[in-house]
Formats: sequence, C-alpha cells, structure tokens
Amino acid sequence: MIDFVAFALQQNKPTLTDSLAYNLLKDFSLPLLAIIWAVYTYHRQTNRKLSIRQVGHQYSDRIESAPGARTSYSVEVAITNDSAQAAIVVAYYDIELPWNEPNLDPLMDPRSTDPPMEFYTIHSINMQVSREEVLNHRRFQNGKLMPGDTFRGYFLAKRDNPIPDDLKRDSNQRRIEARFVIQDTKGREYRSPIYLHF
Repeated sequence: MIDFVAFALQQNKPTLTDSLAYNLLKDFSLPLLAIIWAVYTYHRQTNRKLSIRQVGHQYSDRIESAPGARTSYSVEVAITNDSAQAAIVVAYYDIELPWNEPNLDPLMDPRSTDPPMEFYTIHSINMQVSREEVLNHRRFQNGKLMPGDTFRGYFLAKRDNPIPDDLKRDSNQRRIEARFVIQDTKGREYRSPIYLHF
C-alpha cells in the first residue's frame, strides 16, 4: 500500500518540462537571443573608432612665424578608421594650442582658386606642398574612411598671432605640445597629442 501511494505521488510530481520557468524560457529564449543579437550588431555597426598618429618630424611638424606674415602651422599625421563596420566621414581638422588661439584657418584647397593649382602654398616660408600630400580638402565627400582605411598627409593652417613669448622662453627643446582634432559628420570629436617645433 505504501509503495502504491509513493508511486502515485511520483507520477503526479511535475517534471522539468511542465514547470513554469521551463515554459517561459522555451517561449522567450529565441526572441531574447534575437534582441541581444540585434543590440550587439547595432553597437558593432555604430561604434566609431578613429586613431591619429603623428608621423612627421621636426622639419614637417612646425610653427613658423615670419615678420609681417601670418603664423603658419604644419603637421603630418596618419588617420585610421579602426571601427569594425562603421564608415567615418571627416568634417573638419583643427589644432588645439596651449594658448588661446581658437579655430585656426586651414589653407584653402588650391583647386578652388582661380586658376586652379595642384600645390598648397605656405607664403610665410615660401613653401609648396603637393595637393596629394595634404589632408585639408579630404573632408565630407572626399573624407570618407571605410573600416581599415587610412589617410596620411599634412594639415596646413595659419593664424595671425605668433607663439607667446613666455612659451618660447619656457620651451627648452623649441617645441610645444598641442592636440590634433578631427570632427566627423556625426559630430564626434577625436583628439591626439602632437608636438610642433619652432
């Protein structure tokens, strides 16, 4: 008799497949996995990574001031899209200086001059750089970096003010630390330290 009762109770005991937790897991696991995969894929596609490396030397990465002329800035960098899937389109380049000098004036694309030219000209030091070696015009439709793509070249700019005298006195190596800045068309900014010689 006791064996029969135990057997009956054992037969009425809910199994794993009858439990509420199992049924919920069975019914919702596939949609949950689909949501997790969608979030991961979206993050992978929209995660934007851009690396900036200074690749010039003391003769290419410079600040030059000449009497009666505007101060010229030149830096050579390599910019790589390290994103897994996201394309990055450059909107503008800039240099942040250790003194108050907002918004340098990038040199204008020589192809937009009249007549069109193939060289950027730095008038303060009477120097010309081939357009193919300059980043200034690699923006918007010319500034698209697919994943793994790299731009390498010079950023050339000018401004009215010379290096402040106190910074010149304090710099034993005749160089200053600044930051190279890129903003993409989504409004995200990327910064990297650079050195400019004078």
